[in-house]
Amino acid sequence: MKFRMSRRASVYVVLYLISVAAISVAVHEAAHIMAACVLGVPFAELKLGFCGINPSVTLPVWFTGTPRLIVYYAGGLVPGLILLLTYLFYWMRRYRRQPSILSWSLGLVTIVLAAMQWAIAYMEGHYHEAYINNAGSLFSPTNILVCGFMVAAFFFHSALSPRTRMRKANQPAEDASP
Repeated sequence: MKFRMSRRASVYVVLYLISVAAISVAVHEAAHIMAACVLGVPFAELKLGFCGINPSVTLPVWFTGTPRLIVYYAGGLVPGLILLLTYLFYWMRRYRRQPSILSWSLGLVTIVLAAMQWAIAYMEGHYHEAYINNAGSLFSPTNILVCGFMVAAFFFHSALSPRTRMRKANQPAEDASP
């Protein structure tokens, strides 16, 4: 049995992808700002701007050491955690209650964006200079790692929400009468 998504459902998936991606970018940058402010950087000393086409927060030069690393990691970990919790406590439960191709697809979008945020958090925190220098390159190690995390998220999602549940839910009920 093949599962085809209606045109309306496809539009929902695309709109969900665009809106969740935009919100996760905003939360990512807000997490950098909040972490920096909590760790003692005055808001006036933070510079908001763009690194290529990517939004960025530039920290003051005097802000160094472990607190700076915490700020770098916070950007991706916070939206990644929010997206993971949304996946686990909303999309996965919804799919288990009422399996459909739409809920499966929206759950996939959520977990893939969470994995992308975690990969970015790892690169920003662990390899910050390489991350910044290669931000505009298509085949940079950063993008390869992000793609690897996203593929792993697909397999994770497929294991937790198997499409076979949709087959069972969509099969017609058999007549009990002879």
